[in-house]
Amino acid sequence: MGEIGFLSRSAMAEPRDEMSGFSEDLAMGRMIRAALTLSGATPSQSSVDPYGQSIAAMNHSAINMRRQLAVPFFTSFLETMGSRLIHFESKKLWTDFDTFFTDSGEPVENHDLNSVAKAFVVYMSVATGALLSQESSGLQGLAGGLHQKATKLLPRIMASGNRIDILHCMLSLVLYSMQSPQGGSTWHLIGLAMKKAIVFRFHHDPHSSINTPEHTLLMRRNTFWSLYIVDRTISTILDRPFNIADDEITVQGPEEYLDDSPHTKNNLARQSIAHARLMSEIRDGASNDILYHHSNLCCWRDSVRGMKGETFASKFTRGVVMQLSSRAMVEILKSVDSANFESNMINKPQTIERDIVTTCSEYIEHEYQRFDCGEFTGGFVEAYDIFAAAVVILCLARRSNPSFADMDTINKCTALLTMVGERFVGLRVFRRVVWALSDAVSGNPKSDPIIHELPPMIPDGIRDFITETYAYDETLAWLTRRKWR
Repeated sequence: MGEIGFLSRSAMAEPRDEMSGFSEDLAMGRMIRAALTLSGATPSQSSVDPYGQSIAAMNHSAINMRRQLAVPFFTSFLETMGSRLIHFESKKLWTDFDTFFTDSGEPVENHDLNSVAKAFVVYMSVATGALLSQESSGLQGLAGGLHQKATKLLPRIMASGNRIDILHCMLSLVLYSMQSPQGGSTWHLIGLAMKKAIVFRFHHDPHSSINTPEHTLLMRRNTFWSLYIVDRTISTILDRPFNIADDEITVQGPEEYLDDSPHTKNNLARQSIAHARLMSEIRDGASNDILYHHSNLCCWRDSVRGMKGETFASKFTRGVVMQLSSRAMVEILKSVDSANFESNMINKPQTIERDIVTTCSEYIEHEYQRFDCGEFTGGFVEAYDIFAAAVVILCLARRSNPSFADMDTINKCTALLTMVGERFVGLRVFRRVVWALSDAVSGNPKSDPIIHELPPMIPDGIRDFITETYAYDETLAWLTRRKWR
């Protein structure tokens, strides 16, 4: 399939007009379909999975969604994904949901374009919500069938020219792919969505001479910032380049156009945007000083904990903050060179190292508690975050303080990775790497050699951190031998 190779080659090409960077005969709709055919079982790689496509196609004909079945999944989606992304309006989405079932006597394909786009989002929200539910292991067929129904509507939506609808539908595909290996390549899908947003100039506010309705302007801005959050998330965990640099963005941020009252909706989504900007600063900012980035992260974390009302009180929100904090700690360590890291650790060893290890451990513990209660379903984003947290704990233990490596935490980590590996089979190797690092820290002379020949799906930053840890360890051993000769 020629589209696949083209997608990979042009992943970071900056579009300058509607078709810039695209081959003449390859429209955006075909590129999306190509991205959907890629297997998501190993998110960092691009390969077609004919078997998975066949299974998904078989699911389509048997699905007949009923409102009573869909309500809990739609609710689950809005309470999780919906609360983290600023473009979701719960009241409007519930209205669209009710309208969908009111009009369900007539085939969706016969509806007007506006209704088709709404039906697409309903299908995808219920499908993703099913994968986020406690019964997700038995709902793969339902989710896959709804995904197939939605993608059949995509050509009409792409041809409609409604820019907000197009991006909302593309974003829905991205969110589904984060939970399902049959959802296509998340990396390619978010890249295409961000490219489309740039073509539509959503990263800039409309010129003042253009009379844009206030609600349209709000939706443009919110849609872009939701894409921004997902782009930073996927690019960070996979160690891939961002699809747009911060200095190319001039659209107003939420702090400029939304009310700052304590009762403002989407507080978590707004904090997620602030975190995404922080990740950009850590990776691409002028400073690579670990103390500087750690201080900024602490300020963000304190501001989230200080949110008024019931927002931070919820178990879900606390878990999100733990996950984002752990991811940022990992990114800080990945973004500083070993010499800079060591010099800063001399200045504040206990403060920084202990906070990093505590933050990563708390995140793993939180996810394990969810697992124990049957609430952890595990998308691949969680797998990468959990794996990275465990690597950081074990490598810091290897470098400086063996007490950091709490084996109970590491055992919980491997249990979580085992579960995620049942869905995303390409990620099963994460568990093996964690066990190998654990054996090395405990001094087991027969530790798995995989840590010296890391597989390709290990992100580059994590790979470098592991490699530097063992290079540092071997250098220290050599110096010790020299000293006692």
